Amino acid sequence: MKELVKFIATTLAEEPEEIEIYAAEDRVLELRLAPDDVGKIIGRRGKTAKAIRTLLAVSGEGWDLDIAGHGEDEEDDDPEGDDREDADDEDDRE
Repeated sequence: MKELVKFIATTLAEEPEEIEIYAAEDRVLELRLAPDDVGKIIGRRGKTAKAIRTLLAVSGEGWDLDIAGHGEDEEDDDPEGDDREDADDEDDRE
């Protein structure tokens, strides 16, 4: 299953060299890739991710998929978080 997910992710990603796939003990494939590629793998309204999960489900082996960009599961001191809050405030004013 890892090979199938890696093939799909490599085909869709702009930075395929950043792709890493780990098989967790609870039958979850953890797909890590460049943050800019996360949206491509998830797809509009999650359709691409859902399609990948469907392929895993029909294999009958009970695998699931977790998708994240490198560093997204770690705490970061990115100042962009403050900018996003300001953008939300602007939306409320409209």
